Amino acid sequence: MVHHGQGAARLLRYARPGAGADLCDRPSPHGLAHLPRRSLPVSRPDGRGLGRRGSIALMAALLALPLVGLVGLATDGARAWLLRSRLHTALDAAALAGARNINLQVAQRDAEVAGMFWTNFGVADSGFTAAQATGHAWRGFLDAMTTLDPPVAVDASTMQVSAHAVLDTTFTRVLGIPSVHVAVSAQAKRADLGMELSLVLDVTGSMDTNCSTPSDRTASSCGVTTVPREPGTTTASRNNNMDLLRLAAADLINILYGSRETVSNLWVSIVPFTTTVNLGPNRRDWLGGSAASSLDSDFSPTSWRGCVEARVGYDGAPDDGDRRDYTPSEVPFRPFLYKSTLGLYTLNGAAVPGDNDWARKLWNATTSGDNAITEDWYLYRGNYQVGPNVGCPATVVLPLTAKKTTVLDTIQSLRPSSRGGTMGNLGLQAGWFTLSPRWRGAWALGAAPAGQATALPLDYNAPYMRKVIVMMTDGTNQWYDTPYGFPGACTETTKSTASYPTSPAPGPAQAVRPIACPAANQVGSVTAASGAPAITNNADYTGYGRLKDGRLGTGVTNNSQAQTEINNRVAALCAAIKSAGITIYTVVLDTSGSSTSAATRTLYQGCATTPQHYVFVSQPTDLRTAFQQIGTQLANLRLVR
Repeated sequence: MVHHGQGAARLLRYARPGAGADLCDRPSPHGLAHLPRRSLPVSRPDGRGLGRRGSIALMAALLALPLVGLVGLATDGARAWLLRSRLHTALDAAALAGARNINLQVAQRDAEVAGMFWTNFGVADSGFTAAQATGHAWRGFLDAMTTLDPPVAVDASTMQVSAHAVLDTTFTRVLGIPSVHVAVSAQAKRADLGMELSLVLDVTGSMDTNCSTPSDRTASSCGVTTVPREPGTTTASRNNNMDLLRLAAADLINILYGSRETVSNLWVSIVPFTTTVNLGPNRRDWLGGSAASSLDSDFSPTSWRGCVEARVGYDGAPDDGDRRDYTPSEVPFRPFLYKSTLGLYTLNGAAVPGDNDWARKLWNATTSGDNAITEDWYLYRGNYQVGPNVGCPATVVLPLTAKKTTVLDTIQSLRPSSRGGTMGNLGLQAGWFTLSPRWRGAWALGAAPAGQATALPLDYNAPYMRKVIVMMTDGTNQWYDTPYGFPGACTETTKSTASYPTSPAPGPAQAVRPIACPAANQVGSVTAASGAPAITNNADYTGYGRLKDGRLGTGVTNNSQAQTEINNRVAALCAAIKSAGITIYTVVLDTSGSSTSAATRTLYQGCATTPQHYVFVSQPTDLRTAFQQIGTQLANLRLVR
């Protein structure tokens, strides 16, 4: 028997009918006899061979429908999987947005959720109203009819969102499946990781916009708005930057605390600054011995409010005392004392105004009166105030505290303080004091909080903790020169008999300018008493003393040079704070569009941890938005389901 190989099989497969005879007539190359001659049976005479071919065609036709269905099922299944995946992505983003904004008003929170969902689901510009964004079906990814359900706040820190979609099928319609339903949910929870937060806030006189003159004080726009105590509370501000700052800072606190009085492992400090900071009159033990012993006599008949000077530029002070976090025990403070200029400057034997004429008796419009200097003279009088504490913020630095009420009460108490200028470096440094573990013994804030190894401020590397500074300023660092008296400029050549209103200002009405400055051509003839500050190139008293004192360096003799040097010290301080592991946010407010230089903007953008941690605000109402955004960024989030 001969076994044909594959080649022979292929030959037979394609041979014409009757070709077998030709093969049998050919001699075998091996000398073997061939099989009997046979023809290839293509079809049988009764036609049954042709019927088999028809059966195959019928079977193929019968199988076509399920095969198409199977292919369609795979295709529509893949589309449904893609839809579910996109829903998951969009809902995760929406849940995070909801948890981040959970303490806002419900309408505002839900708008954030809906906007995040529809944007990620492929409807970037939906044009939906707030009412339409949830609970209504709209076509989105893959043209599926999709509904975002109203978000649900499970508790004070957890947000749940869900959505469902109906996807029209393609091929599987032939199987009687016209659509596929997909439902997805997500849940996000604010983890509330631990944080020590310091709000460093500019309370200089320039923050007192539209409320700087005596007549302004009677306007309702210059009143003080009560800060909101609960998240999502709508409170309209008055026409005043200081009022806006109070509301903005309160917004941030309400976002972090929600309706809770305390949050586990959250502590906040408040640091108001001008050209100095107020550490509090109860901190006498932080002063040098001789300074502390003369406080009562130096400030009589009032008292030391608590402000201190920069620890640099005088005998015994380190060269970097305003750029490091030295404790009071390492480098004691000197009290901020704006000495009286009364009687120090004369013209032809007659008194001319000094820039801070105060004594036990005050002057009224014509003669000396019987009203002794009191704290009333610091309030509502702007650049016309006098006394030993001029330029000192009224609000004392609040060290780290856990209670929301205490923090909001301190924010409510913020008031602008005129004179001196703006020195952001001293405010920033004091913010560092409140977060530095080196200051733990100085603040003496009690035993270690529950779950922590040390008392506050915690170590820089404490597990699951962050240290953050949010600094806000409204202008360029500068050394201000009040033009109302010597040793600086004295250009008010007419005295004023105008007086401050008795309401809302406390105490008796007093004159604005009881003595006029000499004419410009006579200024050169003004003489200074022995030991009085020099007249040429001088300015207000600040945390660095008088400009003429040279405590910023011997080469600093005018305001422009002082501004450059202060900016250099801000930059150095920012670098030191960030190298310690503290995150810095900076907010620069310039509602006039011209009061803040490009150099100042660049300075504070570089001070921030990243450019994204810097915010420039040109519209007053945007200040609250900026603080709200920072608050939501500080709220730690995690997806839990």
